[in-house]
Amino acid sequence: MTGSLSNKMALGKSIKMYLTIFVATTCIYMVLYQYHVSRQPLTANEVVKHPEKTSLPSSSYIASYLWAPMLNSSVINGTMGVEQIQVHGQVRVHGPNTTDSSASASASGSAAASASSSGASVYSTVSLPQTLSSNGNLKSISSTTTTTTTTTVAATVPTTPTTTTTTTAIDKLKTPITQSSHAHKLLGKAAHKIRSRFVAVSEPPPLYIITPTYRRPEQLAELTRLGYTLKHVLNLLWLVIEDANKTNPLVAHTLDRIGVPYEYLVAPMPEQYKHTKKAKPRGVSNRNRGLDYLRANASEGVLYFADDDNTYDVNIFEQMRYTKKVSMWPVGLVTKTGVSSPIIREGKLDGYYDGWIGGRKYPVDMAGFAVSVKFLHERPNAKMPFKPGYEEDGFLRSLAPLQNSEIELLADECRDILTWHTQTKKNPPAQPFNATRYANTNLAFIEKLLVRP
Repeated sequence: MTGSLSNKMALGKSIKMYLTIFVATTCIYMVLYQYHVSRQPLTANEVVKHPEKTSLPSSSYIASYLWAPMLNSSVINGTMGVEQIQVHGQVRVHGPNTTDSSASASASGSAAASASSSGASVYSTVSLPQTLSSNGNLKSISSTTTTTTTTTVAATVPTTPTTTTTTTAIDKLKTPITQSSHAHKLLGKAAHKIRSRFVAVSEPPPLYIITPTYRRPEQLAELTRLGYTLKHVLNLLWLVIEDANKTNPLVAHTLDRIGVPYEYLVAPMPEQYKHTKKAKPRGVSNRNRGLDYLRANASEGVLYFADDDNTYDVNIFEQMRYTKKVSMWPVGLVTKTGVSSPIIREGKLDGYYDGWIGGRKYPVDMAGFAVSVKFLHERPNAKMPFKPGYEEDGFLRSLAPLQNSEIELLADECRDILTWHTQTKKNPPAQPFNATRYANTNLAFIEKLLVRP
């Protein structure tokens, strides 16, 4: 009996000891785990659980702001002919056949001024829906401008968004606007009047792109390709100048559809050059007409001759817009050398590399230089000569006096290629349309969109 009791007591002590060890070990592990967790850094989502209440913008908000010029460009150059101007926290919207509507960026002008002085940031978006009736007439235009002002005063003050919405409705407009599915109806006399208006602002400096064009099967395709490149560039006016006696409704319709602010002009080649058996000075009258337009309508900015068959990296437009006098850069796919470029030695212009020098002082490609509008005004006699092969050289010579040290070298000091002298394959004119066989088909509409010499 005594031995059995002794065994039970020993077993109870063992169980108690094991339980004590288990509890102690568990407590130690829990303490170590809590210590380990406390040493780990919190994730971004745990640190900022309410990013909208912080005074500093998040990375995604910064990224959206950096892309804001691209978004504003799509609004400015939309197919409805919309113009958005943002000046000191104010947005103005212009549409075809509408009056101006402006939305203040704050509750009052004094509030906007104080916000601007305290480091306020203003971001604006514009939406202009249009309602079309079943017969294609524009019954009403409802323009809604929403301006959101975000003012940051100090790090401890929460951001306060203020939204002001102004809606302007114009009913019973008599101007007919046809649906896009019937493009042939847009080729009337007033088709090119429905377009984005251009109002130059000082920042960034305006760009004036002069594009000569002429009637050929590839004309619309090449203008479309260039136009959608220019649509990514802000504060730009596209001067499309055709070698013709009158404008072409097909070209006007294409420019309207692209949505880049433009002026469509004509400048026919002089008769004495049309019938020559030698090489013809193509595009000279067009470019000189563009220079005349700028002398009459522009006082600042930069002009650039952009042929419609070339290829352009949009970065070159942002670089050239700050040209003080003349800037130059390489052009790829030119002559047997494959590139036309200034030669830079020890950071200075030391000549030109081109497959055909031909006694030219400036053997460069037309796509390889830009000129300040102010500098052009200081050279009232500057123009392009009607001399095939020497158009660029003659124009740059007419800008004299011009020293090599005054020529700015773009595209990483002419170590990069951002423009290419591409050439579209020449296509024969489309064969005559069989109106009897295809009169009641879609081909009757497509026929009206073909350009024939």
